[in-house]
Amino acid sequence: MVSGCSTEKNTRASRAYHNVTSKYNIYFNGKESLKAGVDRIEKSVEDDFTQVIPIFKESYATAGNTSRADMDNAVLKGTKLIQIHSITKKPKRQKQRTRRYQQFASREEFNKWVDDSYMLIGKAYFYQHNYVSASENFSLILRKFPDEKIKYDAMIWLIRSYSEQGRYNEATELIQLLQSDKLFPRKLEKELARTSADMYMKQKDYREAIKFLDIAMKKGFSRKEKARMQYVLAQLYHETGDEDKATEAFRKVRKYNPPFKMDFNARINAAGMFSGKGDPVKLKKELRKMLRDEKNIEFRDQIYFALANLYFREGDRQQAIENYRKSVSSSVDNSFQLAHSSITLADLYFEDQIYKEAQAYYDTAVMVISEDYPGYDQLSQRHASLSRLVENLTVVEVQDSLQKLALMPENERNTLIDKWIAQVKEKQRQEELIARREQSERGFYRANEYRFGMGSASQGGGWYFYNPQTVSFGKAQFQQRWGRRKLEDNWRRKNKSIVSSDEMEEFAELADSTRAVVREDDPLERNYYIQDLPLNDTLMAISHDKIRDALFNAGRIFKSDFSDYPHSAETFEDLNNRYPENIYLLSALFELYDVYDLMGNTALSNRYRDLIISRFPDSKYARYLQNPNFFAEMEARKNELNNIYQETFRSYKAGRYREIIPRVRQMKQLEPDTFLLSKIDFMHTVAEGVLSDMQSFGNGLKGYISSYPKAETTPLAKEILALIEENTLDDYQKLVEMGYLHDEIRNDELQPGNEPENDEFGGKFSYDDDLLHYFVIAYPRNAGIDVNRLKFDIANYNLDHYTKLDFDIEEENLDAANNLILVRSLVNKEQALIYFRAIIRQPEVFRTLSNTRYVNFVASSTNYRQILSEKSTSDYLKFYLTNYSRFIGPDFSPDGAPEESPEELMARAQREDELLQERGRFVTVDVPATLGRFSSFVDTTQSYVLAVMDKNLSLRPVIAQFSDFNRNNFRIWNLALQLKQAGDYQLLVVQGLPGFTESLSYFRKVILERSLFRNLGQSVYRSFIITGKNLELLMQKGDVDNYLEFFRTRYIQSAGQSLTPPAADSAPSGISPGEPSQEVTTPAPYAGPYDADVKKIHHYLFIVPLEGFRKDNLLNQINEFNKSEFRDLMLKIDEEPLDGFRSIIRITEFPDDSTATLYNRKISVRRTLFEPLGTLTYRHFAITPRNYETFLKRKNIIEYLDFVKVAYPEPRQP
Repeated sequence: MVSGCSTEKNTRASRAYHNVTSKYNIYFNGKESLKAGVDRIEKSVEDDFTQVIPIFKESYATAGNTSRADMDNAVLKGTKLIQIHSITKKPKRQKQRTRRYQQFASREEFNKWVDDSYMLIGKAYFYQHNYVSASENFSLILRKFPDEKIKYDAMIWLIRSYSEQGRYNEATELIQLLQSDKLFPRKLEKELARTSADMYMKQKDYREAIKFLDIAMKKGFSRKEKARMQYVLAQLYHETGDEDKATEAFRKVRKYNPPFKMDFNARINAAGMFSGKGDPVKLKKELRKMLRDEKNIEFRDQIYFALANLYFREGDRQQAIENYRKSVSSSVDNSFQLAHSSITLADLYFEDQIYKEAQAYYDTAVMVISEDYPGYDQLSQRHASLSRLVENLTVVEVQDSLQKLALMPENERNTLIDKWIAQVKEKQRQEELIARREQSERGFYRANEYRFGMGSASQGGGWYFYNPQTVSFGKAQFQQRWGRRKLEDNWRRKNKSIVSSDEMEEFAELADSTRAVVREDDPLERNYYIQDLPLNDTLMAISHDKIRDALFNAGRIFKSDFSDYPHSAETFEDLNNRYPENIYLLSALFELYDVYDLMGNTALSNRYRDLIISRFPDSKYARYLQNPNFFAEMEARKNELNNIYQETFRSYKAGRYREIIPRVRQMKQLEPDTFLLSKIDFMHTVAEGVLSDMQSFGNGLKGYISSYPKAETTPLAKEILALIEENTLDDYQKLVEMGYLHDEIRNDELQPGNEPENDEFGGKFSYDDDLLHYFVIAYPRNAGIDVNRLKFDIANYNLDHYTKLDFDIEEENLDAANNLILVRSLVNKEQALIYFRAIIRQPEVFRTLSNTRYVNFVASSTNYRQILSEKSTSDYLKFYLTNYSRFIGPDFSPDGAPEESPEELMARAQREDELLQERGRFVTVDVPATLGRFSSFVDTTQSYVLAVMDKNLSLRPVIAQFSDFNRNNFRIWNLALQLKQAGDYQLLVVQGLPGFTESLSYFRKVILERSLFRNLGQSVYRSFIITGKNLELLMQKGDVDNYLEFFRTRYIQSAGQSLTPPAADSAPSGISPGEPSQEVTTPAPYAGPYDADVKKIHHYLFIVPLEGFRKDNLLNQINEFNKSEFRDLMLKIDEEPLDGFRSIIRITEFPDDSTATLYNRKISVRRTLFEPLGTLTYRHFAITPRNYETFLKRKNIIEYLDFVKVAYPEPRQP
């Protein structure tokens, strides 16, 4: 028996011992854990019967974490069995080597439970949704046990793993291989059919799925399994339009004794919900009977929904809506049905143009659905548009009511308010009566507690929850008080999303900042109703402005978002009738012209056309209405103007002043914009002045300065005038030839740009931020879009948002297949990006391009000419994505929209430029170009990537090593492994690193564990940390080397550490282990968010990971240090979370900065104190209470450490 314990011997006794021990000890426990986990999934994961349910419940996204602990134990047991009981040593040779012996001796493994253990591990990983590791284990079985029957089970599970990963080609190949295998066991045919159906369902090939489900239903599955497959089969018949078979299939579900919820849904669907067949009266009667059944209380939302569907099919829309409303209101804990009912009802209201009701029900749906809900993007966009519309309509209603009340005689107003107060009092009285009645009933219940045997615990039943009478009674009491509530956080609140902690903080700040205005909140006081009334002229004017703006916005939304032209026209008419001379008049008139034209009402369309032409003859609207080719002609004039201007400028530089005067007349006939006109007039003034005497020259300059007091050339004119008045200007042309002060009158649209050294684009694109810029839309010529409408939508937007600026909109041919729309001119890159980021959030501007593939971007005048010369945007877009913005398409999300209008932002940017004493040139920090290609937001979950430059190398041994490494060192994070391909690299991706700090700790530990890379041999490899977003970008570009530059800059340099372990004799700094020391420099002036006055009370902070170390040990160490070194300060220690993966240990408090600095210096050399943190990354530093409040809001450690270098200029001070 002793000799049998060793796996180094392969005897009959050793095999028997290890087989028996494996089966009845380790394997049995592992299999029981797997069964417990599967059972937990079955009981805990809810089906969404409003959608097609999956064949396997474990396919739901929520199933992966449900049984994680059980599956972890199963993996542990399987791994332990392999490690302890695997027998790979060959048996002793027999003298007579029979064929049977030879087959036996050729095995790789002699413990018959090892292959089952690999199967156990693979299944456990599968149920955890770690499909890569699962696939590896199933594939290993096929390699190591090719002659064992278990390989067929492994192949079926491998098909399921491939299906879950979307690797359908590989799954199909395996299915075909098994179908052609004559030795395939008949008992597994049912699983192969069910697995095949699952794969086709995931591809939404429902007809093929039905074929395999039909086969599976004829095999020997349990009644429970058949019930689920039958229900899925019925749903698939419905999805493929075969309503009769769907109804029949739903009826068959019940014969398999399904779970109650499935049975209930099948009964409803079988009652004719899809086919529409049967007696409607009988069906309604059956459904109402189900409503009365108390067993169906929690399913009333579904019953009402089914009733509504019946009414809707009969054409009784009103009854359908009423029952859909009941479905929503009776939904308690079925968020799937709540969303389904709400969306159905909202769609009906939207079709009927009852927008407020539609918005309310879309709002309900949006609160409970996730982003993977079918049609989520369209639904959320409609909800956002409706919310904006309802907000504006509500403003009109509220302000109308307030104005009406304000204009009433005071005695009548007070009488009305007193009536409302009386109604409130009566309502409160009724509520008090109900409350007293409920209190009396609760007393009655308490008086009867002893009758139910609940007077005391000693009367039997033991613990409260072991006594069914007490549980039943308690449930009745709870429902009496609270009604039916879903078990969830904050269950007392009906609307959990109304007030978040952030909103409470904002509300508190708002309340604090408006203390001067005391609002009445008692509805029994008159002031409660009067406080918002516009009772004076100023408030009444503000109220009218709110109505005016809301009407204009609502009219636009009706038209652009919903194509509801009648309501749009009605709203614009209302606007103009109420406010005949409003600031939107011209835009509103054109909108009315456009809306009536879209409605086909030629008479009204012509009426508004004529009104625009007669009242605003010089507007671009009027010019377009009179001449449909207005924009094309304007573009031609612009090109001609630019050519003449360049000729004029060359004449100016060469001193040919007589040529300038006739060209000025030519240019003015072409109607230049105000920006260029000032430069034209300047050259004209100089030309006439040079050709006359100095007095006339001076008078001309004075007239110019008076006409253009803020023009770019005005300072130049003043300097020339000063030279004339000082009698020091002898010959103006000499100044010009010397290059004196003529840059300001160049046509900026034709200036060259600057190029940096080592330009990856070969120097063909300009990096000059100060050149004029254009906004450009590139679209295919064959798209058939209405170009004039697109131009006017852009012009409309410009008129609304840039009242003080004038833009030109032109069309340009790019090549044989593409055209450009150009908006010119924006002063520089900064203002161009302001314009760009604002306009791409306006869906109404781009509605003519809604079904067209287009790109939009901004380009400097120099780069625009380069685009035209190349007849392509492809190279420029690469340059643009690196140096301007990652957006080249529409971004209609309102998120991140600035509070200031784009015109205000431009004006502020211009003011900031004017404040500079010398304009000079902007100096930027040299940053690798790759930084622009990847998202700089890295304070989120991360992945570790091992990139191997060898497509043919098998990474299976490396995966196994990383799997063991993760399990032994980072089990708590539940890391998953995945293989990807990017360019010439194979990528091994370790997913699930919880944050930036933790990812660096993981990276450090990996690069120190050299054994992980041993199996890579001589292959070239790279390793780095990356976010999910940047991994997507890397996969798109396939450029690992460029990402490595980003990684070094954004991770390693930003973290301020080399990611190497600290030397044994080095003292720890106040930053983190392994951080290099820094030389002391003279502090630069600080102008950031923190208070630079640090001569005051201080805290001391430790920023540590939330988990992964013994926090109690660290706290004990800090406490002991405080007592031994700073006993007199009576320091206190408290904790609070910083974010989802870091926490703060705070030491309070130090009387001044010098004491805090001394504390830092002493604690930094106490190496043993930091031992509980091991290799984890941490920070510790001093901070004032005021700066601590700022730090909690910003949560940016690197930003604060930059401030520390300025505010605490001491060597090694963190």
